Amino acid sequence: MVYTVSLPAHNEHTHTIIYLHGHSSSAHILSQQLWETRDCRGESVQHIFPSVKWVFPQANEIFVTRLDQTMREWFDVVDIQNPDERRELQRPGLKDVVPQLVELVEYEGRIVGLENVILAGISEGCATAIQVLLNLRGQNRRLCAFIGTSGWMSLGGSSAQESRELLGLKISGSSHNVYRNTPVFICHCADDPSVPIEQGRRLRDTLITYGMTVTWKEYPTGGHWINCPQGVEDIATFLRAQGLTHNRYR
Repeated sequence: MVYTVSLPAHNEHTHTIIYLHGHSSSAHILSQQLWETRDCRGESVQHIFPSVKWVFPQANEIFVTRLDQTMREWFDVVDIQNPDERRELQRPGLKDVVPQLVELVEYEGRIVGLENVILAGISEGCATAIQVLLNLRGQNRRLCAFIGTSGWMSLGGSSAQESRELLGLKISGSSHNVYRNTPVFICHCADDPSVPIEQGRRLRDTLITYGMTVTWKEYPTGGHWINCPQGVEDIATFLRAQGLTHNRYR
């Protein structure tokens, strides 16, 4: 199982959010960034939803071709702005970590119910989380939601089945129902210096092609992160629509 940092729910635990960090980041950095990212009332999502348990998995250190050094990343990618370049290099890292993350999602699902688990990721974490979502198991099941920020589509095939085949995991029991039944929120900032917004739009279009229901938000500013405060407001609105209990003072 991958190393994780967990923050318990402040109130009765009703939902779990599993949030994957981006390239050259860590579980601790992401948890701190989220705490410091506020809505128009000055509140973070961790405060807005006190019944959520937060789980931050952490990538291992691997050799990164584009940097010619070892870094903490989920998989090797030659060019983040053009992730299709030599995409065969992405497979080893993804094949190693995706089964572990599938087990983590299903473990949290046994605690709180899979329908109460939100899978999220930023940047390379978003690209990794998409592969996890496509390979989850079970008939007539779903996650509560998927949230992707500043991300792209790794190993994107013309269909979800082709994407699975490109990764080559062959996880027994992988189901079309889970990802098709899971509502998706994707957001991206136009001034993102790391991942062009065109990659976010491509991710949106690919998931729609796979039969998924996608809410798309783009913002003029915010860089390689969540727009503040509107992006935080939009994520909170989306999560409330999926049944998350928010702070009673809101």
